[in-house]
Amino acid sequence: MDDLVSVLQKDIRRGRVDNAVLAAYEMFTTSPDVAQHLWRRLRIIAVEDVGMGLPLGPLLVDVLHRNSDATRGGDWMMACHAVRLLASAPKDRTGSEHADWVATKVALGEALVEVPDYAHCVHTRAGQELGRGLVQWWENGALVRDELPSADHRYREELIEIHRRDEAENGTAPRPSRWASATGTPDHG
Repeated sequence: MDDLVSVLQKDIRRGRVDNAVLAAYEMFTTSPDVAQHLWRRLRIIAVEDVGMGLPLGPLLVDVLHRNSDATRGGDWMMACHAVRLLASAPKDRTGSEHADWVATKVALGEALVEVPDYAHCVHTRAGQELGRGLVQWWENGALVRDELPSADHRYREELIEIHRRDEAENGTAPRPSRWASATGTPDHG
């Protein structure tokens, strides 16, 4: 089994479709437990080896797995399609590398999460203690990078003006949000 899993993953990485499909077929036909292990490996491979080469790969593998009993004999076709999809996709292992790098750096005590000032907004206790309200949120906390060039900010601009008037009259204390979950968990933006 270890060899089959290794062949499956290494040959998907290398784009060796036929041998990857053969390894998957051996796993699929060995037993129901090993067939389920095949699907678990395919979910991992979709993230670890294919990654941003096919960003929707994990979703596609999940859908194929959930639909694998759609028709008689369709279960193997779904698994085969998942293997072929991953093996023929462009590969990007940087997500795996990044995950391992972070875990290693934290374990060595060489990295800690940085809390930049802009994270202290109306949605955090620290931001509220600093008197930050929704104007600061819309002007600073909601900023994005790599924004679409066609982004239309007329609604944001109007929201800033609405909140500027409201904060001038009522202060920056957050009001209950209708977007907060039913459990009372705050809506962290």
